[in-house]
Amino acid sequence: MPLLKDDLDIVIPTIRNLDFLEMWRPFFEPYHLIIVQDGDPLKTINVPDGFDFELYNRNDINRILDPKATFISFKDPTCLYFGYMVSKKKYIFIIDDDCFVSSLIYGAN
Repeated sequence: MPLLKDDLDIVIPTIRNLDFLEMWRPFFEPYHLIIVQDGDPLKTINVPDGFDFELYNRNDINRILDPKATFISFKDPTCLYFGYMVSKKKYIFIIDDDCFVSSLIYGAN
């Protein structure tokens, strides 16, 4: 069983498709992902198959936090704070959508 499996959520603020998760699969697949979509809520964000995740966008935040939704800004990195709020786990790991695994670990050229 992976370390902290039942105690850890991974929060990812994003404006793009999450294809980068493929290189993180060996590390992240066992964990629950909370994805907070920044920007246009009508844009479709693709998440690779096999990940356990929840995806929230601006419309979800407005619905859940109304009337306090304005506290979650989408003009800076604070949208990830919503991920902290909805997590029910003891620990939260955050990663940006443009962080890549080192080629020394991943084996890429």
